[in-house]
Amino acid sequence: MLRPIYKQIAENKNAEIFSANTLLVILGTSVLTARAGLSMALGAFLAGLLLAETEFALQVESDIAPYRGLLLGLFFMTVGMSIDPKLLLSNFPVIAGALGLLIGGKTILVALVGKLCGISIISAIRVGLLLAPGGEFAFVAFGEAVNQGIMSSQLSSLLFLVVGISMALTPWLAAGGQLIASRFELVDVRSLLPVESETDDLNDHIIICGFGRVGQIIAQLLSERLIPFVALDVRSDRVAMGRALDLPVYFGDSGSPEVLHNVGAERACAAAITLDSPGGNYRTVWALSKHFPNVKTFVRAHDVDHGLNLEKAGATAVVPETVEPSLQLAAAVLSQAKIPSSEIAATINEFRSRHLRELTELYQDDGIPLNYGFGVMSKSKAQQSDSSDDNNVTLGNVKDSQE
Repeated sequence: MLRPIYKQIAENKNAEIFSANTLLVILGTSVLTARAGLSMALGAFLAGLLLAETEFALQVESDIAPYRGLLLGLFFMTVGMSIDPKLLLSNFPVIAGALGLLIGGKTILVALVGKLCGISIISAIRVGLLLAPGGEFAFVAFGEAVNQGIMSSQLSSLLFLVVGISMALTPWLAAGGQLIASRFELVDVRSLLPVESETDDLNDHIIICGFGRVGQIIAQLLSERLIPFVALDVRSDRVAMGRALDLPVYFGDSGSPEVLHNVGAERACAAAITLDSPGGNYRTVWALSKHFPNVKTFVRAHDVDHGLNLEKAGATAVVPETVEPSLQLAAAVLSQAKIPSSEIAATINEFRSRHLRELTELYQDDGIPLNYGFGVMSKSKAQQSDSSDDNNVTLGNVKDSQE
């Protein structure tokens, strides 16, 4: 229900109605959960989950940003007021033991999961320490458990103390993770961060968001043509590797307007977004579209649905990664079947054109413009450009491909 409602409001381009609708969704969901016998806080939590699943989540987050800090401060003030110092002193051994189990257990568990997911052991420990404290939703859960008679009020008070103290320890846990990283990690991330003064002389440059395999190929092509560029990545090993090759690669989140400003996004002409995470691609496109609308964004999409969301976020052109590699692989297989190269090129071109036409008709029926940037030069165009490769691939938008 939220998607069509927000879509209609967004078409009206009225920021006040957009914000009012967000408040209506939050308060309405809270009232519904209260009527169902649950807490209003749980309703607000569910409303946040619902809004986060829509393509309007970033705008909603931007709208509520002025109130977030104030309400968070009020929330933690109430948490602090619920702590009973007498209870802390009288049950200190129990609370200290539970606190140690919570922080130690979560640190070990999260560090193991991080290691299994492929990040370094130092980074995994840092993540474990950052996520070790309890979360604020625990207060909602404990309060509801007391109301339903599942938990005694005394046990709830003890658990309130454990979670509250663990959250208060978060800055020290984060500092401990930073200390461990500075002692044992070889790369100093601070030296890899972009500095605005380093990019002052750049103009009409390209921003490569994500320095993985695709980003490295783009950087190599731009370097060979002497086209200025800067690259961003959140993996320090990739950044260090790029720096070792004297490439302008910086550590930073490409979805952050501050980081984009530091690499001269207001003077850039285009951005190639090649992040592994669909969510990261979406955030980056949205940040560039909102804060640096002069930058044309060309994005790697994981599939058609992902590409559609990127189009809605403001991408100039989208290249689905599943289509072109599949066609390249099909062309290689057909060549082994002793099919002439001209026939292979015609077959691939015909399939690509049909696929583009189907996508265009599908999304135009929904009123959505489509700029999928994958195409192949026709044989006549290839001959006109003196190209000898029948499978030469060029990028363009749908209009170029149809022409």
